[in-house]
Amino acid sequence: MGIDYKSSGVDIDKANNLIADIKSAISKTYNKYVLSGVGGFGALLNVDLSEFKVPVVSISTDGVGTKLILAKNHNILDGIGIDLVAMNVDDVICTGTKPIAFVDYYACGRLVDNTYNRVLNSIIRGCDLAGVALVGGETAEMPGLYKDEDFDLSGTAIGFGDKSNSLPKSIVPGDILIGLESSGFHSNGYSLIRKIIEEKKIDVTKNYDFGKPLIELLLEPTRIYCKYLYPLIEMGLAKGFVHVTGGGIIENTIRIVSEGKISLYYDKIKTPEFMKFIIKEGNVSDYESFRVFNMGIGMIVISGKGNEDKVIETIRNSGFNYGIEIIGTIV
Repeated sequence: MGIDYKSSGVDIDKANNLIADIKSAISKTYNKYVLSGVGGFGALLNVDLSEFKVPVVSISTDGVGTKLILAKNHNILDGIGIDLVAMNVDDVICTGTKPIAFVDYYACGRLVDNTYNRVLNSIIRGCDLAGVALVGGETAEMPGLYKDEDFDLSGTAIGFGDKSNSLPKSIVPGDILIGLESSGFHSNGYSLIRKIIEEKKIDVTKNYDFGKPLIELLLEPTRIYCKYLYPLIEMGLAKGFVHVTGGGIIENTIRIVSEGKISLYYDKIKTPEFMKFIIKEGNVSDYESFRVFNMGIGMIVISGKGNEDKVIETIRNSGFNYGIEIIGTIV
């Protein structure tokens, strides 16, 4: 008998069946922009140019970093797809465009039905939370490149908008920094977190008086902000958004501030106790902490002085029920 693809480690039928089983759930994410989605050689999106005076398209690609290692090691996979969507759509919103569509890339050594279904369903959940359509992706079995049940994730989000709404605008001294509460570490800093856990022999299955096991807090899905922020773009209330990812509050804010310096109100930044615990156990300096972790702030809105109350009211009216604080200014 000749050698076939399955005997070399790639099961085409299994991949096709797994995707077919989940296709109905995927199609529920479709929006008015989707002309064709999963199943073709590529997705086709309808761009209604009448919506925009000068149409622009934004694209962002990202993954979830080494948070995936913790998730796999503890078999907590039902939020990792939300992380993946969040890392992309909340970069797109920072350009002043509305996230519209998403594609994922799932690479593995061998497809494991339960693992794949849990991850893909969590991606669908993330797309639902973000209001974007999951229009395609790639599922790749690559034996020899990945260990048997190992896998990795990445994704790409696309946004549409009008050039006049592009962000950031000119940010000047006197502008206000408004911080939106994070759900935890989100998807950044996990190489440092894992090193601290390993070196300090922290038992992450214990709750340490945090109300739930530490591992559950560490793997809490990244909060998705884009649906709460787009009304600010439409109303012209935002001068810039800062997605607090790798680089922390300071370095990410610097990326869009070309004039003036950042003055943070550190007493207004409410860092979760479990985050403080990890930082203390690792003896991580304040400077390093603010360069690596979000410290409890997942997104920053920069507004003109005098608009901060209206910004907060608009975010609240959009359904954001978590903490919002004025955390600094441009000087």
